[in-house]
Amino acid sequence: MSSESPSRLTALQARGFRNLGSLRFGPGSHFNVIHGDNGAGKSNLLEAIHYLGALRSFRGAKTDDLISLDSESASIEAELSGGAAPHKLRVEIGKSQRRRLQLDGKRPRSTSAWYQTVPMVLFHPGDLVLASGSSDKRRAFLDRMLEQMDPVYGSTLASYEKALRSRNRLLKEEHVDRRSIGAYDVILSKAGAVVGRARQRLIEDLGPRVERAFTDVFADDTPLAVRYLPRVEPSEEAIAAALARSFEKDRARGFTTAGPHGDDLELRLHDVGARHHGSQGQHRTIVLALKTAELDLLADRTGRVPILLLDDVSSELDRTRNRRFFEMLSHAGGQVFLTTTHPEFILLENDRVDFHVDAGRVTRSPVRS
Repeated sequence: MSSESPSRLTALQARGFRNLGSLRFGPGSHFNVIHGDNGAGKSNLLEAIHYLGALRSFRGAKTDDLISLDSESASIEAELSGGAAPHKLRVEIGKSQRRRLQLDGKRPRSTSAWYQTVPMVLFHPGDLVLASGSSDKRRAFLDRMLEQMDPVYGSTLASYEKALRSRNRLLKEEHVDRRSIGAYDVILSKAGAVVGRARQRLIEDLGPRVERAFTDVFADDTPLAVRYLPRVEPSEEAIAAALARSFEKDRARGFTTAGPHGDDLELRLHDVGARHHGSQGQHRTIVLALKTAELDLLADRTGRVPILLLDDVSSELDRTRNRRFFEMLSHAGGQVFLTTTHPEFILLENDRVDFHVDAGRVTRSPVRS
C-alpha cells in the first residue's frame, strides 16, 4: 500500500450536528484515538467525518435525526490535504431545506466528483451484515468503492436504477404495454452491462487482496474464497435476452428479476457459504479483511491512501489480531480515526493523538507516557 499521498483531514468544524454543539477539531496526521464513555458522542464525531465523505449516515439516520434538537440546521466544514491541491469542503443540512454542498467555495459538478475528493473507508459494527446479511449490502459496498474510483460509474448506476424503478412500476399496472417495457429494457441492458462488468473487474482485483488479508493480517487458518456471482452474464446481449425471457414471469410477479440488481459478492469458507456457515468471529474477520482490501485497492487505484474510520474496532479483535491489524495500518501511512471506550486497548505506541469526548465536547488528551 502506498503512503506517498495520504488524504488527511487537517481541520473540522461542526455546528448543530447531533450532540457535538459548536465543534472545532484539529486531528493528528496519523492515528486519532477518540475515547469516552458510551453515549458521550464518540460515534457522533465519527459520523460527522463520514457524512462529509459519504453524504449519508453510516447508522442509517434520517437528516432530521442528525440535527441537534435545538437547531433547525447543521453544517460541517473541513480542510483536506493529500490530493493535487488542498480542498475546503462544506455541507449544510436542514429540517426544511435541501442539502447544500460547497467544494472550494463552489457547488461541485456532481456527487461523484465530491466522493473522489474525499476518499474514505469505514468500519463499524453494523458492517457485519456484509458477511452475514443479504446481497444488497454487498452490492452497495462494491458500488461505493467504484463511485470513489470512477467518475462515470455513479451516473451509470443511477441511470440503471431509475430505469429499473420505471420498469417495475409498469409491470405492476393492470394492463402492461410490452413496447413501453421494451424501451426500458434497452437502457437496462446497456447500463447494466457497464455496471456488471465494472463490478466483475473490481472483484478480480479486490478478491485476492481480501483473501490475503484474511489469512495474513487476521491469521485465520480457514481459507476464504471471494468471487463475483452475477445473476446474468454482464453483457448487453445476455441481459437483453434474459429480460425478454423473463417478461411473463416479471409481469406475474410485478418486478424485474434479471439484471445486476440481483448480483452478489460471494464469500466462501472451506467452500461453503460464509453467510450461513461462518461463526460471528469469522464474520468479523471477513469484514475487516474486506475493509483492509478496500483501503489497499483504493490507494492503489487513486494514488491516495483513503481516510480510515474505525468505530469500536478494538472490541472486535483479540490482542494478537489487534496488534497485527494496527501494524498493517502503521505501514499504510494513512490517517485513521478510531473510537473506543478503552484507549489502553489500542496497541499503538507512537504516532497517535488521543481525544476525550464527554457530552459532545471533544478535548485533546495529555500525551500518553
